Amino acid sequence: MKVTGMAAVAEKEGAKLVDLGSDDVENRTVKIPAGLFLKECPIPAPLLDADVIINAPKAKNHHIEPISGALKNWVGAVNQNWRNHNHGDREHIPRFMDIMTITRPHLTVADALVCGEGDGPIANLPRWCGCVLASADPVATDVSICRLLGHDPDKLNFAREAELRGLGTRTEIEYVGTPLEAVSFKAWKPHEGFEYLPINFLVGEGVALAGTVGHVKSAIDSMLRRGDLARVMWLKGTPTIMIGDIEDAQFEEHLKEGPYVVFDDAAQEKYKNDSRVYFVPGHPVLQTALPELMKGLGVELASTAMMKYEEFERWGRHHPAYGTPARKALTVAKPLAAIGLAAAGIYGAARLMGKFFGGEDEAGNAANQRKLRAKINENENEKGEIK
Repeated sequence: MKVTGMAAVAEKEGAKLVDLGSDDVENRTVKIPAGLFLKECPIPAPLLDADVIINAPKAKNHHIEPISGALKNWVGAVNQNWRNHNHGDREHIPRFMDIMTITRPHLTVADALVCGEGDGPIANLPRWCGCVLASADPVATDVSICRLLGHDPDKLNFAREAELRGLGTRTEIEYVGTPLEAVSFKAWKPHEGFEYLPINFLVGEGVALAGTVGHVKSAIDSMLRRGDLARVMWLKGTPTIMIGDIEDAQFEEHLKEGPYVVFDDAAQEKYKNDSRVYFVPGHPVLQTALPELMKGLGVELASTAMMKYEEFERWGRHHPAYGTPARKALTVAKPLAAIGLAAAGIYGAARLMGKFFGGEDEAGNAANQRKLRAKINENENEKGEIK
């Protein structure tokens, strides 16, 4: 939120930011009477104590559903450690819809000004739409986002599970304002399968698209869209990515082609234990998928430096536009201070180098200066003055 400028807007408006996923936020274990899968769960206290809950999703494509919207947002409304152990399997959709039965948003406002099409949720392409969708029904909101982007609402599993729990309706939706048909468009759909990837991408048993497969795929989609994958292949060769329990009949050939990265504990022992591959443990592998992929490909330092630079660039662009006067001044002062420190460091290093390596030259210069003064004094004695 700092990078995008949202934190600056919150500060300017006097709002307090709370990371519901942080371990610093109090959680209370509560019963879920209407739960069809969960019967109790730890819930962040701010969510339980809130007088009003407003859900603000972004309208975009997703690889496990046609879209990501109001309902998928609730995956992020719990403690991150709990989420990591309860997300990524085939039951995570009913699990999180159970949670919404006790923390149902009072209002959902979906940002569809710039929608995300293509390979979501990380490698979306921006598409101007110019819409804002608002409703007290999160299910109807997701169906409407789906229709807005030209996708099939019948494929929304989150919406189906939510409707079963009485969280909203998928069918009886009334629209006011601009007709949906007047602003809807046919969004570019995400790629299906993995054949479009210009690398060796092997997916086996024991893993799911919602878990390790989807998170690794999203990381590669992002690299592909940004051009990073092409640069990796130019430097390192063609990578091979193995996820889960699968046999690689061309294992030795793939090792010769480029880096070999194996994800998930479900992979076969002979691949996980081979010293020539980079193995990423976990089941599923979620937030660590991208950084571990960078390590396995041998481009961790370069990619981290590039991401930090891009974050700094966006931070510097958004804070002057949205921040308080003090925040704007700080945004300008930080780079100037960094430049000043760098200049001072260079000057100090030069002086230090001069002391270590320039001692003889300094002595020689001092001797030459003494000779010059002696010559001047000699001329003054002879001529009385020096013009």
